[in-house]
Amino acid sequence: MKLNNVLLSTKQTGLEFYRNSYDDPRKVFPKRLVDKKEKENKEHYENYENIKKILTAYKIPFQRIYMPYAAYEEFKDRDLIISIGGDGTVLNSAHYIVDDTPILTVNSEKDSIGALCKITAKMFEETLNKILNDDYMIEKWTRVEGKLGHNIDLALNDIVFQKPFGSMINYQLTLNDKLEEQRSTRIIVSTGAGSTGLYHNIKNQKEAFSPTALELRFAPSEDILDKHYKMNHGYLYPGDILQITSLTDCDGFISFDGDSHKRLLSFPFGQKLYAKISDKPLNVIIPKI
Repeated sequence: MKLNNVLLSTKQTGLEFYRNSYDDPRKVFPKRLVDKKEKENKEHYENYENIKKILTAYKIPFQRIYMPYAAYEEFKDRDLIISIGGDGTVLNSAHYIVDDTPILTVNSEKDSIGALCKITAKMFEETLNKILNDDYMIEKWTRVEGKLGHNIDLALNDIVFQKPFGSMINYQLTLNDKLEEQRSTRIIVSTGAGSTGLYHNIKNQKEAFSPTALELRFAPSEDILDKHYKMNHGYLYPGDILQITSLTDCDGFISFDGDSHKRLLSFPFGQKLYAKISDKPLNVIIPKI
């Protein structure tokens, strides 16, 4: 692969979040916690600077964007997107990739949650050589498309309907010729990439499935109260559309990939969400062993 236009999509560290929120984090949080965040911040930036040095040594032009603030235009016409951080950085980056641009997911520090990261920062130069020599594979990770009114968005992990503070929600599920009203604290539509996250923690939904699987799975968060429900766990395959109709009077919302800043949408009574497998998978680079 020829690399002439690379974008580095980097995370906001925990320490940076603290400093942006408080004048002096040490007056708010325990010393051991701030010390930990400082150590993580140091490791992240050491790895980030090393990645920049490697790209410069290989004479590969690149630009950097700092998450979570970005614009779609900054992700267009790139040869490669490099996500440097953890799972949150991958999810944030994927939100802006709406074409077939490949992404390399790099875990930048060992304490960062990186289930979606395919390499560590220490593996970067070796992986870069493989990319330049076409010694890699592309995995097409299935995404879920959600249509809510005029808004259409993609999620790499999941779409969730819920209320604040774990309050109960009422909704109607419609899939093919099946229709059912349910009540729970949340209803989730998950991809394979998201099946090790929130979906994994829902009771009786312990089986993870491949990020490349052409299927989605949905389930309410409880089954104790809902033993009489027939649609307490289901599958979506290509061509299937799951309709979720809100029967909740107030405060209901839809979140895409758990994003509380840019993609948390009000879901009032009577509103309908249409979920299906997206025809735009995320192209993830997997270096050959």
